[in-house]
This record gives sequence, structure tokens and C-alpha cells, in this order.
Amino acid sequence: MQTKRREKIAKLKADLAGKLESYVEHAVMVALFYNEDGVKAIDELLKEYNNQLWEIVHMKNYTVESFPFRKLLFEKLFPPTEEDRDPYDQQLLDRFCAALQCTQLEKNAARYTENDVKPIKDRFNNFDFSLPLRWQACNLVRHLFFLSLTSTELFWGLVELLNADPHNRAALCIMFPESNWEEELAKLRDERALQREKELSRHNNATREVAALVDPKEMRSQYDYMHARSAATTRATEDNIIDVQALQLRSYQEELVKDAIIGDNTLIVAPTGSGKTPVAVHIAMKHLEAREQSGKRGRVIMLVPRVPLVKQQKDRFNQFLGTKYYVEGFHGAEAARNSSRRDTILASDVIVITPQIFVNMLRSVRECERLFIADFSLLIFDEAHHAVKDHAYAVIMRLIKKYDGPRPQIVGLTASPRVTADSREVMYNEVVQLLARLECTKISTVHRTILDLEKFVSKPDDEIKEVNKPGEKTVEYEFISRVATTVMNIHERLNSQYLESLAKGVSTSGHKLEGNWLKFPGVLSKTVTYYIFLTGLEEQLRNIGRNSAKFIPLLTVLYLKALVNVIEMAEVLPMTYAYSHLETEIKDIERTSPVDFCVEFVKNLRDRIELMLEENRPAICKELLDEIKSQFVKNVDSRVIVFVEERGMAVKLADFIDKNTSDEIAAAYVLGTNKSYRKGTRGGYTQTNAEQQANIAGFREGRFKVMVATSVIEEGLDVKECNLIIKYNCSGSTVQNMQRRGRARAQGSRSILLVLDSRKSDQEYRALQNEKLLRHVLEMIRENGEKNLEDRVKREQENQLQEMERLEKEEEEKRINLSNNLFNVVCSICNHVKFVSASLRFVGTNAVCVEPNVWNNISLDVSESIKYKRIIKSNCSLDTFGAVKCGFFVRDSNSRCLHILGKIYRFGGVYLPQFDVKQLQFQFVGNLDEPLKSFAFVFLKSSYLFEKRRFILKILDLSIKFVTLCSQ
Repeated sequence: MQTKRREKIAKLKADLAGKLESYVEHAVMVALFYNEDGVKAIDELLKEYNNQLWEIVHMKNYTVESFPFRKLLFEKLFPPTEEDRDPYDQQLLDRFCAALQCTQLEKNAARYTENDVKPIKDRFNNFDFSLPLRWQACNLVRHLFFLSLTSTELFWGLVELLNADPHNRAALCIMFPESNWEEELAKLRDERALQREKELSRHNNATREVAALVDPKEMRSQYDYMHARSAATTRATEDNIIDVQALQLRSYQEELVKDAIIGDNTLIVAPTGSGKTPVAVHIAMKHLEAREQSGKRGRVIMLVPRVPLVKQQKDRFNQFLGTKYYVEGFHGAEAARNSSRRDTILASDVIVITPQIFVNMLRSVRECERLFIADFSLLIFDEAHHAVKDHAYAVIMRLIKKYDGPRPQIVGLTASPRVTADSREVMYNEVVQLLARLECTKISTVHRTILDLEKFVSKPDDEIKEVNKPGEKTVEYEFISRVATTVMNIHERLNSQYLESLAKGVSTSGHKLEGNWLKFPGVLSKTVTYYIFLTGLEEQLRNIGRNSAKFIPLLTVLYLKALVNVIEMAEVLPMTYAYSHLETEIKDIERTSPVDFCVEFVKNLRDRIELMLEENRPAICKELLDEIKSQFVKNVDSRVIVFVEERGMAVKLADFIDKNTSDEIAAAYVLGTNKSYRKGTRGGYTQTNAEQQANIAGFREGRFKVMVATSVIEEGLDVKECNLIIKYNCSGSTVQNMQRRGRARAQGSRSILLVLDSRKSDQEYRALQNEKLLRHVLEMIRENGEKNLEDRVKREQENQLQEMERLEKEEEEKRINLSNNLFNVVCSICNHVKFVSASLRFVGTNAVCVEPNVWNNISLDVSESIKYKRIIKSNCSLDTFGAVKCGFFVRDSNSRCLHILGKIYRFGGVYLPQFDVKQLQFQFVGNLDEPLKSFAFVFLKSSYLFEKRRFILKILDLSIKFVTLCSQ
């Protein structure tokens, strides 16, 4: 009983002591620290009875000279202006502590990833947040004053933390009474970004060296990746598989493969429709069999330049080899699969793939994506004439030339070696240059069995039909004239109000519009010339920096381009289609930012031409319909392909044909696939890969009898029933002419050029002449013998290697000279700064920004069809969800710039803004007098295994953690 009583008494005493301590503490705080007289009294007592503590409190022995952090903190919190104040009154330090909120500061520090605030984080680990707010602040600040740091990074890290929330921003206003901390922070961020870029660049160089050392010299086995083989794609159906032994080549095909099947690097040149795919299948089969017999692993990769060809060629390989070998196919327009793309490729015997994916995987620094040249024993380039300049084919060959291990055999297939010359000798050299780029010393053509080739391959008859443009007294001409008048009026206003002052440099702080851009070249009879003029003017305007003086002129150029497109469309389609195209284009521009005077002119134009709309048919339209209808009278099972230059024209023309022919002659269109945000594409003319494949399948099966297409199907599309090709007011190069005509595979086929402009007729005639000249050149090569060709190719290879080394040396010098430069990345329309260049990275070929603050400088337009939950749950490695727009308010025009800069991507679960580099300009940091630079200026080309860029780096494992900040 007494024990319990003692325990109770002890507990009461403890509680009383705690309360007493609390009361005393409260009394001391009120009576002393919040009372001037009290502060003086305790200060005197402290000095008398504990002088050592008094000196510490008054920082009498405080050293700042050896510690830059202390010095800067002392300067900010004990400025000279405070010396005249009463020392017992509210000092700047007191006001700073009163505004400081440690609870919020601790949250900011937890999210901050830079190491320079580590001392603050460490202090918060054992911090008593139950203390009064003022005590918390004093506790933290006193701790900071006694840190012995030799740099000022912690100070600016503290400023970053204080700037992160509105509560502590008040403390910044006290510390920086002149409100200049934002400028200091911006400068600091630029310095950090440049330093980070240098560090990552060094790491990138080290990674490149390590990667070169570990690059294997042996092929990885398919058996190690069998888990990646898909049951859904493992070989074709039994009904579709033809036994390997059933693949019988024609005599001319056997002549074509004779060099390739013995292992020689060979360029095979044969006309379209001659069966180059069976030739490729046979070469692949013989290659794999030979590797097996010699006890070596083999893996074949066929590269195709167009997305539609992936499935077509994959199906053909499966058809002949599916019982013996595993065949796969990939292209960039398809969604990511569940298994690793690399593993699926390594599990395969034959892979059909678009070249850019292959380049990305050869250059990848991520182990789960990386392919090596040693993984492949045979590369087949379909449409090998693309191996020029910076095409992915040429990049692949440069990578192979730099590789010091066993190189794969190279086989190129083409109907049309890329030639541009009108001279026989120059054309001869161009063919030799192509062979040298492909490392091919043999060229295989049909000679001995030419008669057999002519039995199976029919050359379409070429026709050129010139059709008159709309006459002056026609309603079409009046429509076009009114549009042209509107163009002239807008252009005159553009000149008088904007271009004249820009040319003088009046409104651009010394940045002039260089060149003779004030002359109006005319539009009515010179649409092509005028469009080229507008394109040049647009490029010049984008290079003007410093302010937004170019904003309205650039938008005006977009209006003018749209109106020129309407004129061109009105010449070859009914006015209703041209007017519809005008509505679509103008709506798209004005969704970005309307220009008042352009809106007024276009409104007046609409009012005038709406009254004259009727179901007219220009003469070229009538000729087109007559050709199509007469073709189906001759053969109801015909297929017709109509080639056009513009995506919008393909969509409109397909609709016109479909509505003006019988139900049996259904028409569709094929465009290049585009995974961009649909609303963000100019004119809205897009087509998904699924839509494209469905239309191509419908054309093959006969559900569609007419296909209107851009250049996307001018190569490789195999539809044996196709017997009429119409080039609708568009001609092309020798290669394009041969490829387009080659889509007509049936006997008695025709190729027709319907044209309004005699210049396009002349271009067609030149292409036909060059085609004949090319045949003579190929015959010359054969007659001169293999030894002569081999010697010329080797000399050209040496020249190309020297040129490649020279360019690499120039790029290295350029990189070194500019390695310390930093650029502001700005909107090309309004010049608003979005981020600094060191924050730009590449995921494959996609330019993304990894600076978390970028979200504050852009506007997002998320697709309505995509729900948030579905985005989060998706496991795609790379996908797009909406448009990235500028969003900057331009005071000069009193409107917001909604220029589309790119898309929103998710990469590995992280959301990143992906930018179209053509919509950006680059401005030297610290030298605003320099004109803006395009991406071509800041981008360094290289044939190294890893791309070398001045400040634009691949996403490395080192920076993946940094990238994830963008998702927060």
C-alpha cells in the first residue's frame, strides 16, 4: 500500500516538475526574449558569470575568412546596414528566423536530390519539431553558422529550398531585400547544368571506352533466349508454309545470287517485279545452312526502309523458311511487346526490321537493349540505294567499318542505284560510291539469262498527259484568284508592319533580318517558287533572337503557306475540297495563336468564296476519273495506285475518287505512320500503323481497288494485280520514277503522269533518260570486268575512310572548342526560354528534357481519349500521351503562344517532355547578341559506336536517377 502511494507521489512530482519547467520556459520566453529589457538583463548576467558562453553567443571568436560558406551567410544575415541598429532590437537575423518554417523546409529538403544540402538533411534527422517554431529556426540557423565548409554550395542549396514554397519564400525576401536571389539562382542552375554536362560527358566517354572493350567478338546463341520466342508468332500457319525445298529460283534469279551464296559482299540490281524477295530468302537460307555445316551460329537481319515492308517481308520469309527457322519482325511504329525486343531478336534466326531501331540498339548503353555487330552474320539491305548521307543504312555501315571484330556478310538489293547525274562517267562513279559505302566489291545483274527475265517481268508503258490549268473565265480560276489576292494583301501587310523594321534591326536589338525578303515574288503562276520563298523567310525569322518581334511574322508565314496549299489543291480538286482544306489548315493555325489582321483577311475570303462553291471538276480531275474507270472496264480485277506529294491531298483525293466512281471501285489512302499527338499534326492528316496495314491488306484482297498514297509505298509494296500507276501532278527523281512504276506488276501495266506544269513533264522525261543511261552504265561495269570494279571500289573505300576520319577530326575539334558553352533552349516562334541545353537527352532518336522545372515552362494538352489510370498501369517502355505546347504569353500580340513543341512521353515509368528539335532554337547563355542557332548547329554527327554530341547526351545509367525527377 505504501509502495503504491510512493509511486503515485513520485508521478505527481514528475508531472509537476514538467509543468513547472514548461511554465518557467514560457515565463523566460515572454519576460526575456520577447522583451528588450529582459534580453539586456540576461545578457549582462551571462557576461558576468559565464564570459566564455557570452563570447560564443556574441560570436566574438567567429572566423569567416577561411570558410566561404560562413562568410556568405554572415554577409547576408549581418549586413552593414544592421550595425547602426539597436543590438537588442529586432535584427535582420531575428526577422529571418521569425519567417523561417523548418517543418516545410524539411519536406523540401527530402525532395531535393543535390548533395549540397546534405548538412541540412543530416541536421533534420535528429531535429525536435515539437519545439516552438522560433526555437526550431534559431536551432537550425545557429547550426549553419558553425559549419566549416570551404564552398558556398550549401548556401545556394538553402536558397533553393527556401524558394520551393511560399512560406519560406518570405524568409528569402528578408535575406535578399533587393529581391535578386532569382537571378543568382538562375545563374547557379546554369553553372550546375554545365558542370553536370561535363561530368556526364566524361562518363559517356568512359562508357564508350568500356563498351568498346567489352564488345563481344562472338555471336550470342539463340538457345540462351528461347524464352523470348512467342507462341503467337512462332512460324506461320501450316497452310501458309511452303517447304524450304519448294523454293525454286528462276534461271535469272540463280544468276543474281551466285556471288552472294558463296559469301561475297554483293549488290544485287534487278528490276522491280523480278522477285528480289525470293532471292533474299534463298541467300539467307544458304547462309544459315552453310553456318550450320561449319559448326558456327548464324543470324540474318533484313533491313527495310518502310514500315509496311516489315510485315510483308516477314511473311515471305516465314512462308519459305518457317518450318526450319524462327522469323521475327519489328518497326518503330508498333507498340512495345511484353518481352525484351533485344531478347526476341537474339532468339531469332531471321529478323526483318526498320533500320533506325537497329541503329538505336547498336548504340544503346542499356544492357537490356544492346545489340552488337557480332550478333549477326548476314545483313541484307532492301532498297539499298538509301545508303547515302545520314540515312540509317549509311550509319549502320559506318558502325560496321569502325568495328574491329568479325564483320557480317553484306548483301544489298535494289532496282535503282541512286544516281543524280546526266553524265555516264559521273553516274559510273556514283554506282562505285554506293558499292564502297556498302563494302560490296561485287555487283550482280541479269545478263546471261536476260531473255528469261523478260518472260516474267513486264515493264509498264510510260505515258505523260499534260492537262490545261483552269482557264481565266472559269469558276475555278476565280476561286484561285481570290485566294491569291488574299495572299498578296497579307504579304503586303507583313512587309509594311513587320519585315521592314526587322530588316533594319529596329525591333530586334541589333538582330537584322538578313537577305532580300521584302520583295513579293508573286503567287498566282509561281506557287512552288513562292512556297520556297516562304520557307526561306521562315528559317530566317526563326534565327532572330533577343525578343518576340518575330512572333507575329512567323505566324503570318504559316497563314500564307496554308493559302498557297489551297491554291495548289484547287487546281487539281473540286473547290469544295480546297475550301475544306482551308478550314482545316486555318483552324489548326488559329488553335496555336491567331493573328488579328490575318483572321480578318481570311474571314473576308471565306465570305466571298463560300457563295461560289459548287461541284466543279477541274480538267485534271476528269482525266483521272476517266483513266480509272476505263481501266476497270478493261479488267474488273484491276488495282490502281495514285501517287501524290502531300498527305492532305492523299486524304482528299481518295474521298473524291470513292464518291465519284461505282461502288465496286472503292478507294482508300495510305500515309506514313505517325505516333504523334493527332490533334497536334498540321492539318490533322495522320494514320496509325493499324489503319495503314488494314488499308494495304484491303487493297491486296480487293476490298479497295484504288489506293491513293504518298511516297510511303513507292518502294517494295507487292500487289501482283496492280496494273495502273497514276502520278497525279507529281514527278520525281530517276529512283522514284523506277520505284513507282515498279508497283505495277501485272502484264500490260501502264504508268501515267497526269500533270498541269510542263516543268514536271520535263522532269519526268529526264528521269526516263537517266534510267536508260543507268542501264548502259551497269553494262559498262560488267564489260570492264570484276577486277576493274574491285580496284575502283577499294580506292573509293580508302577515299571514304579518309573523309570519314577528317569529318570526325573536325567534329572533335568543334566539340572541344564549344565544350564549355551552354545554350538556352527556346521556342522557335516566341523565343521563350524552356530549359538549358545540358538538360537535353536522347532516348533512341527522341529528344527529351530531364530538368524537373521544365514542366513550369510548358503547356500540356493531354489527349482526351487517355485516362490517367490507364497511363499509370501501362507497362510500355516508351509511349506518347499528348502534346507539349509553348504556353508563353506574348505581350506584343496580347496572346499566348501555343506553338506545338513535341509530345509527352513515358519512358520506363517516367514522364518526360519530348521535343521536336525543329521547333526549338538554341541561344548562347551569356551572349544574347549572337543569333539563334538551329539544332543542326548544336548536333554533332559521328560514326562512333556511341554518339558524340557537344552537350546532348544519351540517357546513361548514371543519369537515370536524375531523370526520374521529372515524374515527381
